[in-house]
Amino acid sequence: MAKDHKSDCRLPEFPSGAPVPTCQGLHAPTRLNTELVIPRGLFDETLAELQARSARWRESAAILCGHVAGSQWIADVAKFYHRLCDDRGRSLSIILAEAAKFQLYEELNRFQLRLIAGIHTHPEDWVDLSWIDQRNQLCSKKGFWSIVVPSYGQKPWLIENMGVHIRTSNGWRRLTVGQIRKHVSVTESASWKAIKIE
Repeated sequence: MAKDHKSDCRLPEFPSGAPVPTCQGLHAPTRLNTELVIPRGLFDETLAELQARSARWRESAAILCGHVAGSQWIADVAKFYHRLCDDRGRSLSIILAEAAKFQLYEELNRFQLRLIAGIHTHPEDWVDLSWIDQRNQLCSKKGFWSIVVPSYGQKPWLIENMGVHIRTSNGWRRLTVGQIRKHVSVTESASWKAIKIE
């Protein structure tokens, strides 16, 4: 009678415990302990310029810069890609040149400002971060925000209709409408004035 031969091929076992998401876009819900604050005047001026630059056919983008006070990331000024360099805005893409990024970082350092949020337009109503958006961010710091504006920035400009994303230790997380209402404030600030850092 032939002896049973044990195979040397072994299948890896599944790890015990809770499964860990492997796709960057999928994350278990998390509790947010931070807030994005944008003065209404800055919000409206930024969106007006993005809308004009997009001209209904190309993406446009800006960086909201400001300061952090406790758990609040507060925007004070917008820097537009097309003013920093030739942004090569196309229907589905936009670029901020490396030299422009370094120039921006130097300006922010000089004025003691921080990167608060990126904001850019998408065609139609899709407001998730594309894989290119996820990899080409200006800031990988936990707490940095990214806002995606639908329809190339056409009105109405309601923050709840935009894709609001926050950088976490596990990558990007898109906020629900309820989370946006709780953690993003577009404020009627009497003290805000346009700051020039050029």
